[in-house]
Amino acid sequence: MLEKWDEAISLLQSIQTEIKSLNIVIHNRTVDERPKEFVLVPFKGSEIYLLHKALIDSGGAPGETYKSLFDKTASHLANKNQKGFSTESLQKCSDKVDPEARENVKRFLMKMIRNIDSY
Repeated sequence: MLEKWDEAISLLQSIQTEIKSLNIVIHNRTVDERPKEFVLVPFKGSEIYLLHKALIDSGGAPGETYKSLFDKTASHLANKNQKGFSTESLQKCSDKVDPEARENVKRFLMKMIRNIDSY
C-alpha cells in the first residue's frame, strides 16, 4: 500500500515540476510571441497597395521591393473589415485598383503635403 502512495506522490511532484516550468516559459515570452498589434488604417486593400507602390516607386524605401515591403508591413495593418493582410492578398489588390482608389490615395497624399507645409 505504501508503494502506491509513493508512486502517487512521485507522479504529483513530477506534475508540479512541469507546471512550474510552464509558468516560467509563459512569463518569459519573447517579443515575437506576444499578441500582434495592428495599425488601424482607413484604407481598402487596393489603396494600401497603391500607397506601398508609390513609396517604392518614389524611392522612399531604397533597397525594398513591393514584395519585401508587403512582407514587413502587411500583417501589421488593419482596417474596419480585416485585421492583418497577407503579401499575396495585397499583390492581388493590384487588379482591384480603380479610379476611386487612386483618387482617395491622391487626396490623402495631398492632405499629408498640406500638413507638412504647416509644420
